[in-house]
Amino acid sequence: GEMLGEGAVGYAVRGESRQNSDTSLLFCTTGVLLRMLEEDSGLSNVTHVLIDEVHERSVENDFLLLTLRMLLLRRREAARQRGVDEPGSERPLKICLMSATLDSDVLTAYFDSEFAVESVSFPGAQQPV
Repeated sequence: GEMLGEGAVGYAVRGESRQNSDTSLLFCTTGVLLRMLEEDSGLSNVTHVLIDEVHERSVENDFLLLTLRMLLLRRREAARQRGVDEPGSERPLKICLMSATLDSDVLTAYFDSEFAVESVSFPGAQQPV
Protein backbone atom coordinates (compact mmCIF):
# COMPACT_ATOMS: atom_id res chain seq x y z
CA GLY A 1 0.00 0.00 0.00
CA GLU A 2 3.01 2.33 -0.02
CA MET A 3 3.31 4.93 -2.72
CA LEU A 4 6.81 4.29 -4.06
CA GLY A 5 9.10 7.16 -3.17
CA GLU A 6 6.49 8.95 -1.07
CA GLY A 7 6.72 6.89 2.11
CA ALA A 8 8.87 4.21 3.66
CA VAL A 9 9.94 2.50 0.41
CA GLY A 10 12.03 4.05 -2.33
CA TYR A 11 14.64 3.29 -4.95
CA ALA A 12 17.72 4.83 -6.52
CA VAL A 13 19.10 3.61 -9.84
CA ARG A 14 21.73 5.65 -11.69
CA GLY A 15 20.16 9.05 -12.36
CA GLU A 16 16.65 8.06 -11.26
CA SER A 17 15.57 8.25 -7.63
CA ARG A 18 12.24 7.99 -5.85
CA GLN A 19 12.84 8.62 -2.15
CA ASN A 20 12.32 11.26 0.49
CA SER A 21 13.13 11.94 4.14
CA ASP A 22 10.60 9.27 5.24
CA THR A 23 12.26 6.53 3.17
CA SER A 24 13.52 3.77 5.44
CA LEU A 25 13.88 0.98 2.86
CA LEU A 26 15.88 1.94 -0.21
CA PHE A 27 16.45 -0.41 -3.11
CA CYS A 28 19.59 0.70 -4.94
CA THR A 29 22.39 -0.45 -7.19
CA THR A 30 25.93 -1.17 -6.07
CA GLY A 31 27.04 2.07 -7.70
CA VAL A 32 24.49 4.11 -5.74
CA LEU A 33 25.58 2.47 -2.48
CA LEU A 34 29.22 3.26 -3.28
CA ARG A 35 28.26 6.91 -3.88
CA MET A 36 26.45 6.90 -0.53
CA LEU A 37 29.70 5.69 1.04
CA GLU A 38 31.57 8.57 -0.64
CA GLU A 39 29.21 11.07 0.98
CA ASP A 40 29.04 9.33 4.38
CA SER A 41 31.89 6.84 4.84
CA GLY A 42 30.30 5.55 8.03
CA LEU A 43 26.82 5.03 6.57
CA SER A 44 25.60 6.63 9.78
CA ASN A 45 21.90 6.46 8.83
CA VAL A 46 22.04 2.85 7.61
CA THR A 47 21.32 -0.16 9.82
CA HIS A 48 21.15 -2.99 7.27
CA VAL A 49 22.76 -3.65 3.89
CA LEU A 50 21.44 -6.57 1.86
CA ILE A 51 23.41 -7.52 -1.22
CA ASP A 52 21.78 -9.99 -3.57
CA GLU A 53 23.57 -11.94 -6.31
CA VAL A 54 26.84 -11.45 -4.45
CA HIS A 55 28.39 -14.21 -6.59
CA GLU A 56 28.43 -11.84 -9.57
CA ARG A 57 32.05 -10.74 -9.41
CA SER A 58 32.95 -7.27 -10.59
CA VAL A 59 35.34 -4.54 -9.53
CA GLU A 60 32.38 -2.62 -8.04
CA ASN A 61 31.10 -5.61 -6.04
CA ASP A 62 34.54 -6.58 -4.78
CA PHE A 63 35.29 -2.97 -3.79
CA LEU A 64 31.94 -2.73 -2.00
CA LEU A 65 32.66 -5.88 0.03
CA LEU A 66 36.12 -4.56 0.92
CA THR A 67 34.69 -1.20 1.94
CA LEU A 68 31.90 -2.74 4.05
CA ARG A 69 34.41 -4.99 5.82
CA MET A 70 36.61 -1.98 6.60
CA LEU A 71 33.54 -0.06 7.82
CA LEU A 72 32.64 -2.90 10.19
CA LEU A 73 36.21 -2.89 11.55
CA ARG A 74 36.10 0.90 12.07
CA ARG A 75 32.75 0.70 13.86
CA ARG A 76 34.00 -2.09 16.11
CA GLU A 77 37.16 -0.16 17.00
CA ALA A 78 35.12 2.99 17.73
CA ALA A 79 32.86 0.93 20.02
CA ARG A 80 35.89 -0.46 21.85
CA GLN A 81 37.26 3.03 22.38
CA ARG A 82 33.91 4.09 23.84
CA GLY A 83 33.88 1.01 26.06
CA VAL A 84 30.82 -0.48 24.38
CA ASP A 85 30.64 -4.28 24.04
CA GLU A 86 28.33 -4.29 21.01
CA PRO A 87 30.28 -3.72 17.76
CA GLY A 88 29.17 -0.71 15.79
CA SER A 89 27.49 2.44 16.86
CA GLU A 90 24.19 2.97 18.63
CA ARG A 91 22.71 1.68 15.38
CA PRO A 92 24.89 -1.34 14.52
CA LEU A 93 25.35 -2.24 10.88
CA LYS A 94 24.13 -5.66 9.77
CA ILE A 95 25.23 -7.02 6.41
CA CYS A 96 23.42 -9.82 4.61
CA LEU A 97 25.03 -11.35 1.53
CA MET A 98 22.74 -13.46 -0.64
CA SER A 99 23.22 -15.76 -3.60
CA ALA A 100 21.53 -18.85 -4.94
CA THR A 101 24.74 -20.22 -6.45
CA LEU A 102 27.60 -18.99 -4.28
CA ASP A 103 29.98 -21.24 -2.39
CA SER A 104 29.49 -19.45 0.93
CA ASP A 105 32.78 -20.74 2.37
CA VAL A 106 34.71 -18.10 0.44
CA LEU A 107 32.80 -15.12 1.86
CA THR A 108 32.51 -16.71 5.28
CA ALA A 109 36.30 -17.01 5.42
CA TYR A 110 36.70 -13.40 4.23
CA PHE A 111 34.48 -11.95 6.95
CA ASP A 112 34.84 -14.61 9.67
CA SER A 113 38.50 -13.86 10.32
CA GLU A 114 37.30 -10.72 12.12
CA PHE A 115 33.59 -11.19 12.75
CA ALA A 116 31.21 -13.86 13.94
CA VAL A 117 29.55 -14.85 10.68
CA GLU A 118 26.34 -16.81 10.49
CA SER A 119 25.34 -18.71 7.41
CA VAL A 120 21.86 -19.80 6.44
CA SER A 121 21.20 -22.29 3.70
CA PHE A 122 17.88 -23.18 2.15
CA PRO A 123 18.02 -26.62 0.56
CA GLY A 124 16.47 -27.27 -2.76
CA ALA A 125 17.23 -27.98 -6.36
CA GLN A 126 18.13 -25.29 -8.83
CA GLN A 127 15.47 -24.77 -11.41
CA PRO A 128 16.39 -24.83 -15.11
CA VAL A 129 16.16 -21.49 -16.85
